[in-house]
Amino acid sequence: MKSVTFMEPTLVDVLLATYNGSRYLAQQLDSILAQTHTSWRILVSDDGSSDETLAILQRYGERLGERLVLVPNPAAGKGVVCNFENLMQASLNDGLARWAVFADQDDVWLPEKIASQLGEMVRIEGGDADAVPCLVHSDLTVVDEALTVLSPSFARYQRMDPAVCSQLSLLSVNQVTGCTMMVNRALLARALPLPAETIMHDWWCALISGSGRRSFVDKPLILYRQHGANQLGAKDRGLKTRLMRMLTDGRGVVQRVRVLGRATRLQAEALRERLREQGADGGYVSEYLFWRSRPLWARLAGYRHYYFGPELDRLSRCLLWF
Repeated sequence: MKSVTFMEPTLVDVLLATYNGSRYLAQQLDSILAQTHTSWRILVSDDGSSDETLAILQRYGERLGERLVLVPNPAAGKGVVCNFENLMQASLNDGLARWAVFADQDDVWLPEKIASQLGEMVRIEGGDADAVPCLVHSDLTVVDEALTVLSPSFARYQRMDPAVCSQLSLLSVNQVTGCTMMVNRALLARALPLPAETIMHDWWCALISGSGRRSFVDKPLILYRQHGANQLGAKDRGLKTRLMRMLTDGRGVVQRVRVLGRATRLQAEALRERLREQGADGGYVSEYLFWRSRPLWARLAGYRHYYFGPELDRLSRCLLWF
């Protein structure tokens, strides 16, 4: 990609990470082409596909010309986090678009997706677009492989309330769904490069927005397709289902909770260091890490302040995270 020294006023970069996505990719691309906001460019990074993904991209590239850019991926085969980091860095380095949206290869966007988020992004940026990292995300409609609705609201299906999640609660639980995110260039600049401790690229971007501004659009803007090959998907978080998991795989559940606990602590430490390097306020991160280091009796007194979600989730984190 050729670097430039100016920005197009309303251009949005669509960051599309692909890997063996030929089954659903054309539907996703068609939904991007159908957006009511028409000033966009698709940047694609492929992770080493062996199916028809690249052939599909070539066909759409012939139609779209410079509006579809295949970004070389020097880390092909290293997974979704590196794939999206490649796109984030390409958009930032190129300097043409003021904003970027993240796209999965198997979803379907509703026509007003970009327009709705861009309106909210401009509102929260105010006059600080170049200095303040900003992020906008939305709800999703959960659908099956054939796009039959499973739940009209992903947030409610997951028993989440993204509109009220705090800087502190995001350090433990990500409530920002990556495939709905729009970020500005200030956020990309602060987020990159992704540290080795990054759990997921979208979670890291959500954490970076804790030092800036974040807004949740409380309406579904994407059909979030669930199928057997999902990297991450919508899981039933009801009490009955969770108790069944404990009964059938109790040891595995405990192990996964502990592994996630270690990972969130390391990610928070990396965030504190990044904010310190950039002269941003990371006091809330230090507060969180101090609380995580306290004895169990002290953490029990305040765990609802730091851990968001169903009570069973909160208690398991308090008891098993150190």
